[in-house]
Amino acid sequence: MTPLLRKARVLFVTKFAEMTEYRAEVIIWMLSGTLSLVMMLVWMAQAAAAPGGQVNGYSPAEFATYFLGTWAMSQLMVVWVAWELDFEVRQGTLSPKLLRPLDPMWQHYAGHLAERVVRFPALLALVALFAWLSGASFTHDPWAYPAALGLALLGFSARFLWEYCLGLLAFWTESSTSFQELVWLVYAALGGMFAPLAFYPQWVQQIAVWTPFPYMLGLPAQLLAGKASLADAGRGALVLLGWLVVFWFVRLAVWRVGLRKYGAVGA
Repeated sequence: MTPLLRKARVLFVTKFAEMTEYRAEVIIWMLSGTLSLVMMLVWMAQAAAAPGGQVNGYSPAEFATYFLGTWAMSQLMVVWVAWELDFEVRQGTLSPKLLRPLDPMWQHYAGHLAERVVRFPALLALVALFAWLSGASFTHDPWAYPAALGLALLGFSARFLWEYCLGLLAFWTESSTSFQELVWLVYAALGGMFAPLAFYPQWVQQIAVWTPFPYMLGLPAQLLAGKASLADAGRGALVLLGWLVVFWFVRLAVWRVGLRKYGAVGA
């Protein structure tokens, strides 16, 4: 095992052990993120009341499948690193991390990744329960599931990096988390958390396809619902990879400039 892989393994195992101490809290976090489930009920009711039992080609069961998919994907996208960075910069707890021979970003990333592993079994159980209650029916294409998980990993990494950049604004602002709330609204809207992207005006769709948001929630959900192809997943993955590169270099630039302004005790 190379030294790099050994460090990555030790870091992940340490963070995994830490996250398993919060198993009950993780489930509470999952149940608190119910926006997609609420929208599922709203659109199912709209479809049931519409002539023909459909709205824009979606039946109540198809709405259930789509929104349950967006809920599952949003659970894999949860990122809190901006809050942690805001606290660390303000309280000076970032200082000892700067003395370690490892970029502090990787500690946060490993913690988030370990939390996904802890969250995943409960997530599968809740998806199965909600699918049974709502009548959702997922695709029978076996390749759609690894494709959706691949998009989820890329989407999570992209969201982690932009949230990290937002957290680093604490070097200059009183509360960097205020920016996080604004970006979250765009992420939820263009990601398809309120409605499938096809329901939006054409000009919104044309803008959205150049952003990473539709490929993080809506596209994986469409894959699971059988309304998107593997070719669509491939194009979405390329867009997310492009944004990953952009966010990576933005993060490096903001980090280097921000450290010059950092003035906590011991920095």
